[in-house]
Parts: sequence; structure tokens; C-alpha cells
Amino acid sequence: MSRRGKFSIIIVAGFFVVSLLAPLLPVDDPYSIDLDSIKRPPGIEHPFGTDNKGRDILARVVYGAKISIGVAVTAAFISALIGFTLGLVSGYYGGVIDSIVMTMVDFFLSFPSLLLAIAISIVLPPGIYTVMIALSVVGWTSFARLIRGHVLTVKEMPFVDAARATGCSDLRILIRHIAPLCIPLALVLMGIKLGGYILTEATLSFLGLGAQPPTPTWGYMVSANRAYILSAPWMVLYPGLAISVTAFCFNMLGESLRERYEFKTDLG
Repeated sequence: MSRRGKFSIIIVAGFFVVSLLAPLLPVDDPYSIDLDSIKRPPGIEHPFGTDNKGRDILARVVYGAKISIGVAVTAAFISALIGFTLGLVSGYYGGVIDSIVMTMVDFFLSFPSLLLAIAISIVLPPGIYTVMIALSVVGWTSFARLIRGHVLTVKEMPFVDAARATGCSDLRILIRHIAPLCIPLALVLMGIKLGGYILTEATLSFLGLGAQPPTPTWGYMVSANRAYILSAPWMVLYPGLAISVTAFCFNMLGESLRERYEFKTDLG
């Protein structure tokens, strides 16, 4: 793997560790309000400064990682699971099943993904689970189309004909022979799309459609503190940097995986 791939793995792993071990880290309570420490600039006591309620921004960024990254990873897994299953079945059986699945894919792709995610988040009650549902609904189509295309190639290979000749059922052929060859492609696509999921989750939180206050998420922190961007820029800078760095590293990781496995993931 390239150097940038290794670097991105280290950064992404660091964010995962921080998000999982947030309650055990030596940081302040992200919900604790201190009216004597309102809008303090970064310093020894508060490395990232404090917000307009005196809450430690470092603590809120750390705890926000658990939600922002957790939501993105969960939604990516759900999208991959749905798209992988439908793409596998569609590509293998073809015919009416393929037409139905591809019609569904074309229908969802006819809407801008961000606008569709916002529409879903508006219809459903705002919260973490709503964001997961919205990201999953707009994300599964890429997996379905890519896996279907791969299955169309794989199912014509000689080993599939040999499996049929030995009496293997369609289900066994799909699970034991074709699916394992598609899993690396799905993982590569997950790595590529995770950066976009991070940004979309941040956008929905920024619009107030994600986790509700006082739960800290990076997008909500940027939204809540944007009025102070000139007088106290650190209140927006650090959560914004967290979003940018995480999305960038996920994108680098996905591209490195694509190059490593020499997959073409042009989604059109």
C-alpha cells in the first residue's frame, strides 16, 4: 500500500480509537456548563478553547467523533449490505429481477443524494437514527450497481459452470463462489464513500436534522457557533477541521484500497 494509504489508516484508526474510548480519555465533561469560562481562547486549561456556554471544545470534539464517525460507518455498512445483496441477486438471476432492481436504482439516482437525504430527515423525527436511515437510503444504489456489474462478469467464468455441473444450488453458488469475489470490491467502495458520509452527516447536523442538542456532533457545533466565527473563530475551526481531516483521510484510504486491488469504481 502507498504511503498516503498507510498515513490515512493511521489517522482513521486514531479517530476510531478516540471515538470508542472517549469516556475514558482525560477530557472534561462535554456537557458541563461553566459561565466563568465563556469563549475562552485555546490555552493550557482548554487546548481548543471554550464555547459560548463555557463548555470545553476539545471534549465536545472528542465526544462528537463517536457520533459523527459512528453514524457514518453504520450507515455505510447498512448501505453496503443492502446494495451488496440486491446487486448479487440482480446480476446473477437477470431478467425481471434485474429490471426491477435496476429500475429502483435509477429512481433513487434521479434525485440529488444530499437533497434526498434532507427530505428523508425532514419527514422523519430528527435524530441519529434518522440520519442513519437517510444515508443508507441514498447510499445503497452505488453498491448495487457496482456489485451487479461485477457479478455479470464473474457468473460467466468456468468455475461457476463447474459448480452447476456438480449440482450446486443457486444459493450455494451465490454465497460460496460469487459473493467472496465481490466482498473486496464492496469494502473498497465503502472506504471511498465514508468520506462523503461524514460530510453528509455533518451537513444534516448543521441543518439541525441530526442528533439534537446538547448531544455534540461536529456539524451541529459548526452550526451553533457560526455566529461567533469572527469574535471566537476557534469555536468553529476545530470541529470544522475534524470534519475535513476525517473526510479527507477516508477518501485517501478508499483511493489507496482501489489502487491496491486495481478496481475501477467509476459510478457515473
